[in-house]
Parts: sequence; C-alpha cells; structure tokens
Amino acid sequence: MAIYCRNCGKALNDDARFCSACGAQMYYAPPPLYTGASRLMRPRPGRMIAGVCQGLANSYAWDVVWVRVITVLLAVFGGGSGLLAYIIFWVVMPEEPIALPPPAATYNPPSGS
Repeated sequence: MAIYCRNCGKALNDDARFCSACGAQMYYAPPPLYTGASRLMRPRPGRMIAGVCQGLANSYAWDVVWVRVITVLLAVFGGGSGLLAYIIFWVVMPEEPIALPPPAATYNPPSGS
C-alpha cells in the first residue's frame, strides 16, 4: 500500500516515520477492530435515506448492501415489517455528531516599541 505525506504529497516507504522531503511526522491509526460493543449510531457519510442501514452495518461489521437488501425485502414481502423497523430505528438511533475542525491558532504579533 502506498503511503503519501499529508503535508507535501511525496510517496513514502511503508515503514517511514517522517517525510524525507518536508520532515513531517507520519501518523498511523490502526484499523478499528470489531469488538461487538459499539453503540448503534446513524453515520453522516454513506447514508442513503437516514443512515439506519449504514449504522447497523457499521455497528455489527456487516456489508451495508446486504442490510439494505434485507430491509427492502422485509418491507415488500414481510407485511411492512421492514419499513416499520426502519422507522423505529430512525427515531431511536442517535445521529453521529458533526466533526468540527480544531480551532485555529491566533497570531499575536509582538508589540514593538
């Protein structure tokens, strides 16, 4: 897998800790592991209608396409149980909070005399 510097965009080795061009430190976040204890939450990215199927898929490490197919099949052939379950999950599952960028540092020029 190719790794690129977030600061200058130069291609780096997989084991690089610093960029050889600009000196920026590389941050590696390990991939999230499924622990089974994640909280149901409707994510903002990847949603189609309200994010219920995406939230279920993320929480239980399922494929979102299969969750959506099963929901539609239950809505059509299950006497509306899929639609009812979708609406209940829509009301009960909290929405993922908005990720705000960190506040920018302010520049205070030195007061000269």
